[in-house]
Amino acid sequence: ARAVTARRETEATASAHGLPADAAALDTVRLALDRLGQGIAGLRRRVRAVVSTADGHRAGRTDYERAASARRDAESDYTEPLDRLEAARRTVQGMEEALGATEQEILAREADGQRRLDAVVRQLPRVQQDMDDVHDRRVRAEEDERVRRESLAAQEDEALTCGRQVRTALSLPGVLGGAGLDADAEEDRDGRDGYGVLKSSDPVHEDVRERVKALRLLVDAVRGRLDAERRDISDTTLLNRHTELRDQLSGGYDATIEEHDGIKLCRLVDDHGPHDIAAVGERIAVQAAEARDRLTEREREVFQRFLTGELGDHLSTQVLAAGALVAALNATLSTVRTSHGLGVTLDWKLADGVEADVRAAVDLLRSPSGLRTRDESEQLRDVLQRRIEDARRADPAAGYAAHLRTALDYRDWFTFTPWVVNDAAPTSRRRLSGRTGLSQGEQRVLSYLVLFAAAAAHFTSLAESAPHAPRLILLDDAFAKVDEPTHARLGRILVDLDLDFVLTSERLIGNWPDVPSLHIYECLRDPHVRGVATLHYMWNGRHRRLMPV
Repeated sequence: ARAVTARRETEATASAHGLPADAAALDTVRLALDRLGQGIAGLRRRVRAVVSTADGHRAGRTDYERAASARRDAESDYTEPLDRLEAARRTVQGMEEALGATEQEILAREADGQRRLDAVVRQLPRVQQDMDDVHDRRVRAEEDERVRRESLAAQEDEALTCGRQVRTALSLPGVLGGAGLDADAEEDRDGRDGYGVLKSSDPVHEDVRERVKALRLLVDAVRGRLDAERRDISDTTLLNRHTELRDQLSGGYDATIEEHDGIKLCRLVDDHGPHDIAAVGERIAVQAAEARDRLTEREREVFQRFLTGELGDHLSTQVLAAGALVAALNATLSTVRTSHGLGVTLDWKLADGVEADVRAAVDLLRSPSGLRTRDESEQLRDVLQRRIEDARRADPAAGYAAHLRTALDYRDWFTFTPWVVNDAAPTSRRRLSGRTGLSQGEQRVLSYLVLFAAAAAHFTSLAESAPHAPRLILLDDAFAKVDEPTHARLGRILVDLDLDFVLTSERLIGNWPDVPSLHIYECLRDPHVRGVATLHYMWNGRHRRLMPV
C-alpha cells in the first residue's frame, strides 16, 4: 500500500511539473539536463572569448578613429594651398599661350574671355538659386529619411516585442493543443514544416529583417491553422464558460483557471495533478472511439437494418408518394384552363445546388428496398449515415431526432417551378414570375389555379384512406385585386375541381351562373345598435332567393 501511495504521489508530482513518471523517460530528461549544463558551460567560455575580442576591437577602433581625424585635418590644411596652386597654374598657362601672339589676337581673346565671364555672372544667380533649392530638398530628404528610419526602427521593435509575446504564449503548456495548432505537420508554401515553425525560437543572432521574416512565417502558420475570427470574447464570457465547464464535469475532474502574461489557461485537475484540456479531450475521444469499435456485429446489423430498412422504406415511400401527388396535380391542372386558354404545369425536381450525396440517395430511394441490390443498400446506408453525421457536427447540442429531421427532410432537397402553358402554343411554356409578360390579374388567376389544383390533388390522395373526408377550402377576402369578370371564371374552376368552399368578401355576392348551388349570408351592422343581422340567400345557378328566418 505504501508503494502504491508513493507511486501515485510521484506521478502526481511529475504530472504537475510537466515531467514523465516513467524511470526510463526520467533518465532521458536527466541526460538532456546534463547536456544542457555542458552546453551552458561551453556558451560561458565562448562569451568570455567574445568579451576579450570585443575589448581588443574597441581599442583598435579608437586608434582608427584617431588616425582618421588626423587624416581629415591634413586634407583640410592641403586644400587651401592646392586652390592657390591651381589659380597660379591657370595664370601661367594663359601667359604661355599669349607669348608670340599679336596685339589683335590678345585683345580678341580678352574680349571673348570677358563675354564668357559676363555670361557666367548672369547665370550665377540662377545657378546659385538652383543649388540652394537642391540643398534644401536634400536637407528635407535627409530629415524625412531620418524620421522614416526612426519610425521603421520603432515598428520593427514593436513587431519583435509582439513576436516575443506570441512565442511566449505558444510556449505555455496546453496552448498549442487547446487552440488546435498541434495538428499533423504540413508543408507550407516555402516548403518548411508548419509545426516546426510554431516551435521555432526567435533568431536573435540574425539581423532585424531576418527576425521579422521568421516572425511573419510564424504568424502565417498560426493564422493558417486557427479558425476564422468571429468576435472578441471578454473576460466575463471566459469566466462564465469556465463555470459552465466546471459544473458539467463528471466525477474525478475539477477545472482551474490560471493567467500567464494576460493569457487565461484552463486546466483539468484529477488525482494525478493538472492536465491540459486538449489532452483530456483527445484521451476521451480515443476512449469513445474504442467504445464504438466494441459494438457487437448484431448491434451494427440492427442499426443498418433500421437505416436501410424501416427508415429507408419510409423515406422512399414519402418520395414516391410526393412524386405521385405532383403527377396527380399536373393531371388536374391539365384539365383546367382560363378563358384565354392559359394553364399551369408544375415541375418538382432536385434543386440545382443540392449535394452529390442527396442526388445519389434520391436515385436509390426511387426504388423500394426489396428491389435494391446489396451494393445499392450499402451505398444508401453510407449516404444517409454521412448526412446524419453532418447534421450532428453542425448542431451537437440537438437530439438524435432533430438530427434525423435535418438530415432526411426530403422536402429541402426539391424545388417547385410553375410554368405557364397556352393552348394556342402547346409546344412552348413560360416560367410563372413577375416577368412572364402577363397582366396582374392573369398572374393572380394562374396562382389561384395552382392553389386550387393542389388542394384538389391533396383531397383526392386523402380520399384513398378517408373516403368521406370533405373537400372544403376557406378563402378569406377571396379574389382580392381581381377584376369582377374573372370572379365567375374562378368560381367555375372551383366547381370543375369538385371543391366545396367558404368565401368571405366585402363585395362578392357569388351569384355566378357557372356555380350551380351556393348559400349566401350577408352581414349587416348598424353602428348605433349592438349586434349583427344576417340575410340568408340561396343561389340555384339562375336566381337568388331570400330564405325565411
